[in-house]
Amino acid sequence: MEKSGFFNSSDGDRVYDAADFAAYFGSLVSNGVFYMAATNLQVSPAIGLAVNVAAGSAWINGYRYENTDVLNIPLTTANGSNPRIDRIVIRLSQISRSIQLAVVVGTPAATPVAPALTRTSDVYELGIADVLVPTAATSIVANNITDTRLNTDLCGLVNSLVSAVYE
Repeated sequence: MEKSGFFNSSDGDRVYDAADFAAYFGSLVSNGVFYMAATNLQVSPAIGLAVNVAAGSAWINGYRYENTDVLNIPLTTANGSNPRIDRIVIRLSQISRSIQLAVVVGTPAATPVAPALTRTSDVYELGIADVLVPTAATSIVANNITDTRLNTDLCGLVNSLVSAVYE
């Protein structure tokens, strides 16, 4: 089947939806965070057992996300016996038709590992930080946060997918 677009509709003969635009933009721009400033969507300690995510924007599978102000994200109560690693993600949900910040709660263990990202046709996550939640912790400090925004396997920076080849 051939497809083309985008053309003005004449009596309803051209109908496009968000998936058409996302597929188009997704072919031009890679997933990741926009890096206009080093603090774009940076995760930092907040008061108590919580983190803050700075203002910024990201791109996931042709869809745009923007956080316009510092967002406070509470973490679940720390385990009394073992530490865990929670992953702070930007989650695209085709089911809810939204992109939001979320916490993927890790499993407490003597040697904890960060939980895997979900990357299916319904849910696609970019990991922006891993947060070590120490045993019985009541707060998070900067040394507990590993910034993963520049890690291309977990997140990465938005880049152009258009390239010129010269021979």
